[in-house]
Amino acid sequence: MAASTEGPKSAAPPLGDYDHIGFLTRSRLAWEYLRRNPDYRAEWRCARPGQPQRIALTDGSVMLRARRRYRRAEAWGLCTFR
Repeated sequence: MAASTEGPKSAAPPLGDYDHIGFLTRSRLAWEYLRRNPDYRAEWRCARPGQPQRIALTDGSVMLRARRRYRRAEAWGLCTFR
């Protein structure tokens, strides 16, 4: 059996894949972290968001209101899961 000259394979992507992080706003950086969190992903899969209620405002814009509270999302500082 020949000895391998390669080191152990890492599951991490190359560092160059993260070059865009320096250009993200704080909120987008937070989202990048959150969406990769396995606990968050498990909570998201358990939630069953329905269609939000559309409310027309007097200035012509539309507000979306969740039809119920999403306590799992609130634990993450969110109103609902998308």
